[in-house]
Amino acid sequence: MVTSAPLVRPGGAGTFAGGRPGRPPDEPDGPGDGTAESRERSGPSGRVSRLRIGWHAVARTGLRRVTVTRPLPAGLVLGHDQRQVPVPLRLFAPEPVRVTLIGGVWAAQLLIFRAFAIGARVFVVTTEPQAWQGFGERATGQQSRLTIVGGEPDQPYGGTAQSPVLTVFDLGMTGPATSPPLGPWHSQLTVLRQLDRPGTAVLQEAELAVMQRLGSEEATLAAAARKLGPPSGQLLQSMEDDMLALFGDGDDRYLFLNQTGIEQQYMGLPRR
Repeated sequence: MVTSAPLVRPGGAGTFAGGRPGRPPDEPDGPGDGTAESRERSGPSGRVSRLRIGWHAVARTGLRRVTVTRPLPAGLVLGHDQRQVPVPLRLFAPEPVRVTLIGGVWAAQLLIFRAFAIGARVFVVTTEPQAWQGFGERATGQQSRLTIVGGEPDQPYGGTAQSPVLTVFDLGMTGPATSPPLGPWHSQLTVLRQLDRPGTAVLQEAELAVMQRLGSEEATLAAAARKLGPPSGQLLQSMEDDMLALFGDGDDRYLFLNQTGIEQQYMGLPRR
């Protein structure tokens, strides 16, 4: 779900309506409910009795106030939204995941740089190998973490939860000629450096779509391919350089990348 509100960088001033949460109208003050059972569990001051080895009594009204903190969603952290809430990208899973990125090699390599941190191995099929030469070694210090291959794989690579596999297709404005086989913990990232009609099919078929700022014609094609509302077409054209949009994993998300110093050192500032 998106709105037509302007995209505002996190950290701006703001207030929330409403006061402190109150207790239900029929709930009395204090930890006890006035019953004999409550008085038995409480000390002379009305407070919960001292902890005893082996058991701990808590008043029923106190239990009603206990809450569980919601855990962060699982996945590779792609960035943070305007409320500074982490936005994950569910890039790897027991079942294959297909992601389409509309953007440049810089954005693709940023995703891969972060995937390296969770143990990923990467195979790149590209028409421009010089753009990828040496990237894996610089990022990881190892030669085996990123491999440039000459053609589309004819069988899935073996991946595990500890060492997932990502096959990247960087073929310009189209995806692979055929849908490559994918196994467990083996995902596909298709990079469309520019969106034109030949690339809309791979955008439609992807479970997840990630986009840098788009031109007007690209935004129109993307909105039609992903069945996005009119506000999305406008927001996709107004994002800042260090922003991405994520579609297909719940609500539509617009996020700030929050590059680390190491990422800036190895990859430079955001660009497409």
